[in-house]
This record gives sequence, structure tokens and C-alpha cells, in this order.
Amino acid sequence: MNDYVALESVAPLLAEVKANLDTDLSLRSLSRGLGYSPFHFHRLFSSAVGETPKRHVQRLRLERAAYRLAITDESIVQIGLAVGFGAHETFSRAFRRGFGVSPSAYRRAAKAAQIDRMERNRTFRGDGCGLSEVWFARVRPTPLLAIRHLGEYAQLDPAKRAALWEDLTAYAHRQGVTCGPLRLGLFPDDPTLTPPAQQASDICITVDRLVAASGRVRSIELAGGAYGMIEHFGPDETVGQAYRNLADGIRRSDFEFRADDPPVQVFLETQVAGDTAANRSQVWFPVRRRS
Repeated sequence: MNDYVALESVAPLLAEVKANLDTDLSLRSLSRGLGYSPFHFHRLFSSAVGETPKRHVQRLRLERAAYRLAITDESIVQIGLAVGFGAHETFSRAFRRGFGVSPSAYRRAAKAAQIDRMERNRTFRGDGCGLSEVWFARVRPTPLLAIRHLGEYAQLDPAKRAALWEDLTAYAHRQGVTCGPLRLGLFPDDPTLTPPAQQASDICITVDRLVAASGRVRSIELAGGAYGMIEHFGPDETVGQAYRNLADGIRRSDFEFRADDPPVQVFLETQVAGDTAANRSQVWFPVRRRS
């Protein structure tokens, strides 16, 4: 089995692991999900993903904890439980080993950096790109077809996205479902935390109903509710500015982040070849009213 086939075989499982970090993710449980013996699964997983199942799960839990510490005001105990640590002491020890500081110290540093950036960039409207003002809107739950892509976000270029959207559209036609107009990407990883090779994204199309998953194609739903939104005009390599400006706009607002749902990028105009400055997309962060 070559590496590409092996990676395709575990990609749907990787998505389930990331979405269920508070559940039993032992080697025996994971191997049972694919119908392999623990030994065979360990070898397959490690070869395809580049880290052992145990290391993969531990890294995801710590990265998700760091993300929640930075963007929410949840208690440290709540965060530890939400990412799968059964005891506060276990979580604190693991976090300190992973990041070199305690969860509380990490949160203080992250919040201080956010406040500093908000003050410095209050009037920022893009460097090498254009950014709209931040606005808020409600989105209905929307069925999607998705393919999980593993690899550095910065290397997921327009041609790769276009090829994945074509595959999804062909699958939708074979299933007899109607495709909607939107082409999206769901980007749950923080690229300042997750190693480039381990960054995971879901490249999606909207469809009129949920259908059975098959192979690497998954049937998922875009979470409904309130979203903070910003529009970006320009090359792909500048879109990180939209994510940061939107995050700052949310922090200045009456909304707070929903940490359980991933950020969304909606690709409205994409130049596969030509003037990348003509690219237009929207970035959405799931939010809720502050209590």
C-alpha cells in the first residue's frame, strides 16, 4: 500500500478524531473503527500520518486546548475536560510539557498579545490586499460534501482546490444531489500551532441534502448560527490578514467565539491562472452573543 492510498484510507478517521477529542481515542478504539488489528493500524497510521496515533491524539488535544485558552474565557478545568483530559492535574502537566508554560500563563500571554495588536491595527485595511469592515450575519445549517486535505494551508493553492471541487461535484452528480453555488474551505487548525504537514482542511461544496459518504468524500453540515464575517480581495498569501482583522473585530464587539466550530473561507472568485489580485473571498468565524 503506497503512502497516498494509506493517507486516503485514514483521512476520514482523522476528521472524526479531531471532532471527538473528548471521547475514547485509545489505539484499540481507533483500530476497531477501521477494522484493523491494533498492530497493523499503528503501522499504517504512523506511516501515513507521520506520527503515532498516541502522539497524534495528544498533539491535537494540546493544540485545541491552546486555541480555546486564547479565544475563549472558559475555565481551565472546562477546557481540559473538553479536549479529553479527565483530570485538571493531568491536563496541566501535559500542557506544560507541550508548551513550556502553564495553561494560565499561556492564556495571559495570548490575551496580552491580542490587546496589543488590536490597538496597533485599529485602522488597518490590508497590506498588499483589500479588507472590508467586519459584519455579523446568521447562517442556516447547510449540508456539505467534503474532502479532507492534509498539508500546509499555504500550499493549498487554487489549482488543488479546483481539482477537489471538481471531484466533489462529480460525486454529487453520481449521487443525484444538486450542488449549490458556494465553494468553501473549513480550516480548524491554527497554523501558528499545528505543524505544516499536519494542518487539516475540509474542501467543500454545498448540496441540497446530506448523502452517504464514500471513500474520501464525507457528508457533513456547516453549523448554523451567527458568524462574524470579513471580505478579502487579493492574493492567497495575504488572506491571513483577513483572519486576524476579523478576530480583532469580534473581540471589539458584543460577540464571542464559538470554539467548537471551525473558521470558514468562502471562495467567491478564484484565479487559477492570471491576476491573483482579482481573488475575492470571505472569512467567517462562528460566534455567539456574549452572556
